[in-house]
Amino acid sequence: MANELDDIRAQTNCPVCGFALNLTYRTLRLRRTVECQGCGETIRPIDETPIGKVQALIDEVNKAA
Repeated sequence: MANELDDIRAQTNCPVCGFALNLTYRTLRLRRTVECQGCGETIRPIDETPIGKVQALIDEVNKAA
């Protein structure tokens, strides 16, 4: 199920400069490093949200639409 959600995009802020980062769920799931376009810092965004919670949020949005 995780691979089906890989193209979903999440937004977060750089912990160094606060620049808004737009990351794919795959980047979060694989714990890949990214370079902030604001300050150039290399960061490793980590999301501890279980895949089931992500799917529940998607289902909730789809029901509202």
